[in-house]
Amino acid sequence: TNGLKDIAKRVILGLNGSPEAENRTISLQTGFGGGKTHTLINLFHLAKNGKSLNSNNDLKELFEFTGKPDFKSAKIAVFTNATNDPVQGRKVDGIKLSTIWGEIAYQLGGKESYEIIRENDEAKTAPKGLFKQILEKNKPCLILIDELADYCVSASAVIVGDSNLSDQTISFMQELTEAVSQTDKCVMIATLPASSQELAGTEASARILNALENRLGRVGSEIKPVENEEIFE
Repeated sequence: TNGLKDIAKRVILGLNGSPEAENRTISLQTGFGGGKTHTLINLFHLAKNGKSLNSNNDLKELFEFTGKPDFKSAKIAVFTNATNDPVQGRKVDGIKLSTIWGEIAYQLGGKESYEIIRENDEAKTAPKGLFKQILEKNKPCLILIDELADYCVSASAVIVGDSNLSDQTISFMQELTEAVSQTDKCVMIATLPASSQELAGTEASARILNALENRLGRVGSEIKPVENEEIFE
């Protein structure tokens, strides 16, 4: 689809560090069946394989539109609504990852990058002014976040001081999008539902979705990967 080709172009230009790269924070917002998750899967393989794909004839037409990758392989962090339980977190390599910032830091740079925000992850408090350092250490990198609003609905039940993990996650999105915009060879893509009715359908879920839309829209752009008339095909 034209939408998917446009997203792929932005990702390739962004990871190449091209001066033509723009809006390296991208929000994908469609209804069910709108191609959001499939888009992320395609981009994962594109970033993982990099310039080794340039000789693939099946991608010749795509690369004529997007330009060819000139990076060997990008580091990738993937976060979904099922990646990290808001209450229990996820244990890996002797570390308990409790938040989205802990997950992304660890997936991009292992224990070394995680140590930069360890205290924030353990306290479940969004880091401020720290994530650019993590991105600089691990570029080129692609950050893929799927169904973030659904995660935040669950995270709203986790109390963090006078706040909750949902509010802290929403606050972190401002930190992350600004860090991406200030760091070359970094791209972030997040998916959101078309409306709060696809979440819990409550006033609280509507507020969460609206807050995420505002955070992602401040420095990024929204792209529709699949048009409504293309969904069936």
